Amino acid sequence: MVPRMLRHLVLLGMMLGLARIGYATVPAGFSDTLITSVGAPTALAFTPDGRMLITTQGGTLRVWAGTLLPTPALTLSLCTGSERGLLGVAVDPGFAANRRIYLFYTASTCVNRVSRFSFFSTPGQENQVDPASELILVNNMPSPAGNHNAGDLHIGKDGYLYISIGDGGCDYAGGGCAGSNDASRDQHELTGKILRITLDGNIPPTNPFQGAGTARCNVNGGTTAGTKCQETFAWGFRNPFRFAMDPNAAGTRFFINDVGQGLWEEIDEAQAGADYGWNCREGAHVNSTSGPCNPTPPGMVDPIFEYPHGTGGPAGINNCNSITGGAFVPNGLWPGFDGTYLFSDFVCGAIFKLTQAGTWSATSFATSLGGSSAVHMAFGAWGTTQALYYTIYAEGGQVRRIPRRVPRPGGPLDFHTVAPCRIADTRLGFGMQGGPALASGVTRTFQVAGLCGIPSTASAVQLNVTVASPSTAGFLRVEPGDDAAASTSVLNFAAGANRANNAVLLLGTAGDLAITPVIPSGSAHVAVDVMGYFE
Repeated sequence: MVPRMLRHLVLLGMMLGLARIGYATVPAGFSDTLITSVGAPTALAFTPDGRMLITTQGGTLRVWAGTLLPTPALTLSLCTGSERGLLGVAVDPGFAANRRIYLFYTASTCVNRVSRFSFFSTPGQENQVDPASELILVNNMPSPAGNHNAGDLHIGKDGYLYISIGDGGCDYAGGGCAGSNDASRDQHELTGKILRITLDGNIPPTNPFQGAGTARCNVNGGTTAGTKCQETFAWGFRNPFRFAMDPNAAGTRFFINDVGQGLWEEIDEAQAGADYGWNCREGAHVNSTSGPCNPTPPGMVDPIFEYPHGTGGPAGINNCNSITGGAFVPNGLWPGFDGTYLFSDFVCGAIFKLTQAGTWSATSFATSLGGSSAVHMAFGAWGTTQALYYTIYAEGGQVRRIPRRVPRPGGPLDFHTVAPCRIADTRLGFGMQGGPALASGVTRTFQVAGLCGIPSTASAVQLNVTVASPSTAGFLRVEPGDDAAASTSVLNFAAGANRANNAVLLLGTAGDLAITPVIPSGSAHVAVDVMGYFE
């Protein structure tokens, strides 16, 4: 039996050269894979059990649990148009116990709002958010022109919730628009700021603006002129669309991607109480010398990195005119990437690698994403390791994944038996290893390593694969989870018939398998039992 298994293993290993073509051009050793299609995906966050939460600009919160669940977790009533919508999501550090999340959205009254919600705990409703659980934390942040809402949310290592809000496009007080909009200079308004609050909406004791001359602004979005908002952590931003926490830092450290007006895009390192200069400056360059910019305000903080519109873009790529997503690479994840910050540009469709050697400089990481790409980026679970996930508006809206493939060990592999154990059954409730049924032609990835006694060092597994209640006749394709693309059938079946087969299959880099029912229509249920592994 074992020699036959090894021959099958060698055959499948030869097929690894038949890799599918990804969407983006990525470095050697990386791949780019479509995870799911969803319209206008604005942001991502991950729950401790591996589910991915996806916000859409239209107001739905979707859950991906190995596949995109058909029913939205939450649908909000919004003020839509321009750049308004459901824009940001963060997961509470205590989610496993309290099921709480945080959402940034444009309320039906056309003001921006941050609220806390909770998922239901009732069995069968674990992927649904209770609308009645909403607790409004910050309200009435102006959105006068519909754009420059920013809308990102993250929880720092200090346990506080950080929020980005833009300048609203036009002055909330009826002043100028675009480069003439000086709303960010108003410290009595929650516009053009990074905010910091506790997870219950209170003011952290270390916030920079407290005491005499300050007030809460969370209810009305502002206070009286001359008084500073206590929620403000940093100010002087145009549209801090996305920011990213550094998982490698001992404390809370984050970079802010501030979208420029017409000349410069910038990345700022956050400092408590700091003024980043808009609208007096765009990046490190003068934009206005009138109004609150005359005289020039002292102490404005320069970006750590900036790049011009048009020619002379980062890494020599031109027409990069709108900075969007950002993510720090976790140290130790990808060789040669320790201390690296990744950022993306919506217009030129590229992801860049920002590193520091004295000064900060950028090189290209992923290109040819197309326009309207890499809106949001985040590292999240990928089997026993992590990968970079990103959203695009192109192609009707997608969530994609860039992992690094780890070379397989050479030489013979030892076989180890385990007690027969079920690792997946789509007839069970919705979940990472459960339902729903696999739809025609749709690939779904299931984790294997780390379950049922299969170690993370396993290269291949012996499985029994069962198809149940297929809508039509067809076959099942099972392959390594990092999209290595086998071209053979593991199991043929007839319509409505249950069928099982034993196979030895290579695992993906993350210790996972990708399963695709090749049928003309409908769906099929799949159950997978493991009996042994090779390492």
